[in-house]
Amino acid sequence: MEYYIAILLALAFFIYSISFRQLARAELTGPMYFVLTGMVVAAIFLAEFKIGQPLEQLLPLVELTLAVVLFSDAAKTRLAILKRAYKYPVLLLFVALPLTFCATVLTGYLLFPEMSLLALALLAIILTPTDAALSKGILEAKAVPLKLREAINVESGLNDGLCVPIFLFLFLSWQLGSWQPPMKMLEFMFREVGIALVVATLISWSATYLIRYSARRHFFEKASSPFLILSLAIVNYSVAEALGGSGFVAAFVAGLLFDYLYRPSKDMQLIEESEHIAEFFSYLIWCLFGAYSYSQLQSMDLSWSKLAFALIAATLVRVIPVLFSLIVFNGLNFKEKFTLAWFGPRGLASIVFTLMVLDSADGLLSELATLTILTSVFIHGITTRPIANSFRKNGVAKRS
Repeated sequence: MEYYIAILLALAFFIYSISFRQLARAELTGPMYFVLTGMVVAAIFLAEFKIGQPLEQLLPLVELTLAVVLFSDAAKTRLAILKRAYKYPVLLLFVALPLTFCATVLTGYLLFPEMSLLALALLAIILTPTDAALSKGILEAKAVPLKLREAINVESGLNDGLCVPIFLFLFLSWQLGSWQPPMKMLEFMFREVGIALVVATLISWSATYLIRYSARRHFFEKASSPFLILSLAIVNYSVAEALGGSGFVAAFVAGLLFDYLYRPSKDMQLIEESEHIAEFFSYLIWCLFGAYSYSQLQSMDLSWSKLAFALIAATLVRVIPVLFSLIVFNGLNFKEKFTLAWFGPRGLASIVFTLMVLDSADGLLSELATLTILTSVFIHGITTRPIANSFRKNGVAKRS
């Protein structure tokens, strides 16, 4: 069976590669395509497909992929831009993000009062991070104002890293069966985050020094640059985990430090080339999620309340807090504010968090997370191109 699955996946990647532009014109994004691929694979091999065992074996690869994505997202955040255009990302991260978390908890409580507050909080933090990769058409559309593209990109690059410590603490509380006292939370944060900060700082400083030294001595070869970025992300993650810290936080902070210590004087080639490799593994995880979601949908007792939660959690709980946080800014018209509010798709971080809690979380929590991510993938994927085109039409109208 494994070889047949490998054949189907290889064919799916081949077809995607040779028809990329046609798929984009058909409003079919990469995540949408590979989720559907995973569903097809699961449908064909449903009798033999057992989701629990493969996930246990593949979870290390899934976590390493997220570590690489966290590193590259943070490294391409361009902190220099954040210094001169900090207003919108700061509001999105420190006003809209907490409000989105609270709105998700409230929505879950109203629709599923039987769920505990801890379960609702864990579900909310799983669904809070956003993934700009699902709205790549917006980021690449020159007609969309630069300030909007920068705000969406910076927020997406930073919010998953900010959510990781909260997710880890809530996950620990869930595993222990109750909310942990404040001192326990401080101890946890000091250990997990503290170790990660030390590891990221030491490794990033040492690596940056060695890269500069190698470049001066002409030891550095451009062709090896993708492996350099991948190795930095993986070593930060692995060392932090081995020492008892958070590997995700270490990878995220290391990416920020890499941008600060090295990237400003270099071009984007180092990060862009490594992103192609990371994107391949990300698409594999989308396939895995598609297979898992298909398997779960077969046994799920769908109800209007579950579908309503997925739709609301994928849209309104993000849109309303963001519009509220931007209400004082007259420099943006309503369309621009709505664009910032709309493009908060749930992506790779939410998938990894869902897969991590799969064994210990109850069925309802994982079902709601799966439905919300699926809803977000297709709603935000389908609407990316029309919204980007609407800015292009406005630009043509203004010029004429």
